[in-house]
Amino acid sequence: MCTPLRRSPKPLLARNVVRFGSQASAAAVVYDSPMPRRRLVAVIALAACTCLAACSSDTGGKGPSGSAGYVAVGDSFVSGPSLGAPDTDVPGCLRSTANYAHQLAATMPELGFRDVSCGGEDTTMLRDGRTLDDGTVLEPQLSSIGRDTTLVTVGIGANDASATAGLYQYCLLPATADDAQCDTFSGTYMPTVYPKTSKAVISVLDEIADRAPKAQVVLVGYQRIASDTGTGCAALPLTDARRKAVAGYERNMNQALSRAAEKADVPFVDMYEASEGHDVCSGEPWVNGLENSPTGDGAFLHPTAAGMAAVTARLEKVVQR
Repeated sequence: MCTPLRRSPKPLLARNVVRFGSQASAAAVVYDSPMPRRRLVAVIALAACTCLAACSSDTGGKGPSGSAGYVAVGDSFVSGPSLGAPDTDVPGCLRSTANYAHQLAATMPELGFRDVSCGGEDTTMLRDGRTLDDGTVLEPQLSSIGRDTTLVTVGIGANDASATAGLYQYCLLPATADDAQCDTFSGTYMPTVYPKTSKAVISVLDEIADRAPKAQVVLVGYQRIASDTGTGCAALPLTDARRKAVAGYERNMNQALSRAAEKADVPFVDMYEASEGHDVCSGEPWVNGLENSPTGDGAFLHPTAAGMAAVTARLEKVVQR
C-alpha cells in the first residue's frame, strides 16, 4: 500500500518579495536577481492542472506574418534565472540575456530573434498566456511564432501537472522532502503524468508546425540534477533512496520528451544524456544545487553558464543553416 501524498504541489510562479533567506525552503525559494533592490521568488503551493485548452486561430491555422525569424519558447530551464544580466523586458519571467537562446541567436544575426521563455511555464500556458503575480499579463508564447519564423527552439514539459514543484517539495527541498513521500510521488504519481506530458508536448510541436510551416522546430531536453550512481553531496544532500528517485524521474521525463519529438518528427536535443557526469554533485556541474550561485551563475536547481553553453553547442550541431 503506497503512502498518500499529504498535499499536492503547485507550479512555481514568480513574484517580487523581500528576501528572507538564501537557502531553498518549503514555503518559498528565492532567486537572487542581479537587479538592485529586487528579489524574485518562486512559490510552491497547492493544485495541478493537466487539461489543455483548445487553441483557435483567426489565420487559418497559420501564424501571423512579420514574426521573428528565430523564436525561443519554454520554461525556466530556457529562460535561465539569475544567470548573468537579466532581460528586463518582463522581469517576472526570470529571463537572462545569457541563456542558450540568446547565445544561439548571436551566431545567426541575420535572423530576427525573440525570446519569450518564462519561468514556471507549462504547455497550457504556452497557448493561453497567464498573469504573473506582479500583474504582468503575458501573451501566449506561441503567438510570437508566425509564417516568417524559420527556427523555433522549445524547452517545455517539466511543469505540467506540477511535476517540477512536486519533485522539489517531496524529493529535493530539505524542509519538506522525505523518502516515503518522494517514493510515492516518483513511483505512483509521476507514471500517470509522463504519457500525458508527452501528448501535450506533441500537441505544442504540431501547433508550432501549423503556425510556422517553414520553420525548423527543435525540442530541447533537461539537464540532470542527480546522478544515477554515487551519493549526495553538500550542494545536494539527498538520501540514497531520494537520489535514486530523482534520477529515475529525470530519466523517465527525458524518455517522455524523446517520444514526443519522435512522434512530432522533430529533432530532440537530449541534454539528459549529454549531462552525464555533470550533475550537481559532479566536479563540473551544469546545474546548481540548493543554493543560488553567489557569483551570478544561475539560480538554485537551474542551469549554470556551463550548462547553457552545453545546450548551445548541441543546438549548433542540429540547427540547419
